[in-house]
Amino acid sequence: MENRKDQIIEVALKRFSHFGFHKTTMNEIADDLLITKANLYYYYPDKPSLIIDVLCKIASDLHEAELAIVEKYNGDILKVVNEVIETRSRFMRKYYLFHINENLDWIKGIDLTDTMEKFYKRDVEVLKSLLNKAVEAGELKMNNIDEAAVCLTEIQKGIALLHTVADVITGIPNDSNVDKILESQKRSAKLIFDGKINRN
Repeated sequence: MENRKDQIIEVALKRFSHFGFHKTTMNEIADDLLITKANLYYYYPDKPSLIIDVLCKIASDLHEAELAIVEKYNGDILKVVNEVIETRSRFMRKYYLFHINENLDWIKGIDLTDTMEKFYKRDVEVLKSLLNKAVEAGELKMNNIDEAAVCLTEIQKGIALLHTVADVITGIPNDSNVDKILESQKRSAKLIFDGKINRN
């Protein structure tokens, strides 16, 4: 059963990426899979539940990529933080158009709080793991790693929101905002770690 759900998620992700959530129908996804609509509804009773699983798939792929980067920590925390930020930027660029250029009517009545909290906690976990490695290696002087990971995550998310809010409101995507987010996030990381890195 999981294999079929994975197939559905992959096909839906391709279609959502190309046409957006609102313009994609469950019939089209069933047709792409060469299954009946009833069969699709067996796995997903409605489009919002499929959309949530697609978002979870994207977030899981990103999380795995981030953890792989953190595992390669080699004594240069700013380099690794920037690689994590760049990876997030690549994912954002890849999915930016359907993230921004979207009628958000599908979200009404759906509680995404738990899903978004899960994504947030994963982001904090990645940074906390990296900060722990840097402190253990003696590269970083930091007293409260948990607080620092939360703070850096909130700053990074705030920067992303700052540069995308106009696109969300107007529904007109501006791909150059992804570059602005990347540069702002790198500047903030440099500022945060300035004076805390041991270069002995």
